[in-house]
Amino acid sequence: MLNRREFTNSITIAGISPFLMKTSEFLNSNKGFIASLNPGAIGLKCNAHELLDYAIEYKFSAISPLLGDLIKFNEEERKTYLSKMQINKIEFDSGGLPIDFRSTETKFLEGFKFLNKHLKTISSFKIPSFVTWIMPTHKSLTYRQNFEQHHNRLSKVANVLEQEGLKLGLEYVGPKTLMVRDKYPFLHTIGGLRELINAIGKKNVGYLLDSFHTYCAEDKFDDMKFLIADDIVSVQLNDGVIGRNPSAQLDQERELPGDTGIIDLKYFLDFIHSKGYHGPVSVEPFNKRLNLMDTSLKLERVRSSLFKNGI
Repeated sequence: MLNRREFTNSITIAGISPFLMKTSEFLNSNKGFIASLNPGAIGLKCNAHELLDYAIEYKFSAISPLLGDLIKFNEEERKTYLSKMQINKIEFDSGGLPIDFRSTETKFLEGFKFLNKHLKTISSFKIPSFVTWIMPTHKSLTYRQNFEQHHNRLSKVANVLEQEGLKLGLEYVGPKTLMVRDKYPFLHTIGGLRELINAIGKKNVGYLLDSFHTYCAEDKFDDMKFLIADDIVSVQLNDGVIGRNPSAQLDQERELPGDTGIIDLKYFLDFIHSKGYHGPVSVEPFNKRLNLMDTSLKLERVRSSLFKNGI
């Protein structure tokens, strides 16, 4: 399954956005968030067994499921893996939705068939949810046509996931620099995503919130106050690049949380906490320097970045 980098390469509280304020020092006051390790987001190449060992060694409490490995496990391997997770108090974060719902009907149906085929196995691992992102433009579909396609396809996905008690988290992509990519713009703010989720109308469909996209979209507190804990499926924490305002930030160039202080991550986390969310928080910096680091240094940097933000 393509991550967004690969996909992109292939084709005052009420009036001022609080996420634009520069952060001072962070307090290491854990608010009950769970430090999660997502290997694909940091250029970490590993299999499911190695990922679990890394999480144990570097004190992460959640991992993103590597579906390609997990669906190949036999019953004994599955039980052993889950037992090791339980002993070390590690849970699964959301998995990446293994469906290409953005392009042709043929590709969508191929992914949909894969999900149906393996859903029982996936559910047996107690994976809580799947997440995916919404591209903010389209080459040939108008806003309304694209909206209807997303509504129809994601509704089908939500219905299938609901059968096994799984949730679907959707993420809007905020950088304005992406808006010139294609002819037709599409949703790229919390308000636009809210419209889509309301149209789908399923209780198991919610939000993947990313501090970077919130910052780039310049969403305000009032824009997000409707959220409740059950709406939030997962959270990603990233920082902006120095020298770029929200309109100039690039989707594929970010920093680890707290490295630059461009985004007020304390406010972002305080807001998430105020909504009653206490689940996994991971990083997704799309950072070339980080990707090239030695594995141990990479993992130390990622875990440290979450820790200094109280996670």
